[in-house]
Amino acid sequence: MPPCLSHRKSTTGCLRCKKRKVKCDEKKPRCSHCSRHNVICEWPQLETRVYKPKLAKSQNGTSSRQLQSNPRAGLPSPELGVLRVLDLRLMHHWTTATAGTMSSAQLVSVKEMWSISVPQMAFEYEPLLHTLLALGAAHRSTLIPCEADTLRPVHQGYIDSTLQRHRPVMSQLDENTNEAVCLNAVLISLYTLFLRSEPSTEPYQPPMLWLSMAHGIRTIMQSVIHQLIRNNSRILPLIFAQPTLWGKQQSCLYEGPLKPFHFLLEYRLDEEEMGEKDKEAYTGAVQYLERLYIAMETREPDFIIRKMFSGFPPVVSRDFIQLTSQKRPRALAILARLFAIGKMVDNIWWLHGIPEKEIIGINSIMPISWKWTMDWPLSLVSTRSPIESVTADNPVLEYQALKLKTMDYFHH
Repeated sequence: MPPCLSHRKSTTGCLRCKKRKVKCDEKKPRCSHCSRHNVICEWPQLETRVYKPKLAKSQNGTSSRQLQSNPRAGLPSPELGVLRVLDLRLMHHWTTATAGTMSSAQLVSVKEMWSISVPQMAFEYEPLLHTLLALGAAHRSTLIPCEADTLRPVHQGYIDSTLQRHRPVMSQLDENTNEAVCLNAVLISLYTLFLRSEPSTEPYQPPMLWLSMAHGIRTIMQSVIHQLIRNNSRILPLIFAQPTLWGKQQSCLYEGPLKPFHFLLEYRLDEEEMGEKDKEAYTGAVQYLERLYIAMETREPDFIIRKMFSGFPPVVSRDFIQLTSQKRPRALAILARLFAIGKMVDNIWWLHGIPEKEIIGINSIMPISWKWTMDWPLSLVSTRSPIESVTADNPVLEYQALKLKTMDYFHH
């Protein structure tokens, strides 16, 4: 007589556990056994069962014709493996809550894209599905802090699964790259920025993962933008939402009379070996930053400023990203101002708390001779004096104060 089992047999475990005949705890995307052995965790395909009610003989002919006339009748579900209750809960959270916080979601057409079209694309491209679940879990962890520790391994696990399947696709980019791949790259870069809010005991390092991954979006979009427009892509509402970052990039650069950050291009030039490519990289970054600053000071809507903030890494040159990785003081001062402006509109979950950490971190590695350039960014993330509060709220007074301070440091 076979022994009585102390547990119920797992009928929906991963393929490896079934093959080894061990009990699977069915944790997704990787069960505990596969995580411990550091192997890929694969799951059996979800079987689709179509319910076919018995019909009266007099109705058989009519019903049969109706099924034949409906091309979608009895179509199988996407082969996405066994869905857990947690997956469904996180997808529900995405569609009802997280989608409304995404870029330009204040526009009706864009919000419908995030909440309707994007989940549809996710069921066509599994890495995008896992990214949505990761962002849903990350967003929920910020709304319900008591669940943060439980949800952290969940969203990190989903992103790991995403990257395993997304990287091979990204290495073979061509003119047939579809909309889901493009959108997934955008959302992965946003997740890498969100990770900067996680506690860290390591010495400060610039956010190179976010800068590099977000800059990669530029390469993707430049190669497929015409194809997306020609095919009437489902992500066009986001691409055409103002301000547009693709196609006419010069529209994002500021060429007006007020040059609040232009001094960063002139300070201590004699101490830095700078070729023409470096000069162009710094100039482009400062011009974009000044356009963003003017947008903030002229009280443009927060969603426009947030989109421009997120568009900084893709729009600036690869040379500027490289200069930042080398911790050049000029690049760090520009980056500190980007996060200072981001602080003014950080009432969004994926940015909240990050500007403070980045500005304080940049200040910790800034050379003494450049410390003064951190005064304005630091004033926005710390307790300000009455004079600083007045100038920070008035673009003319602030620029005049900044100019006087700059001249004073130049003379000394």
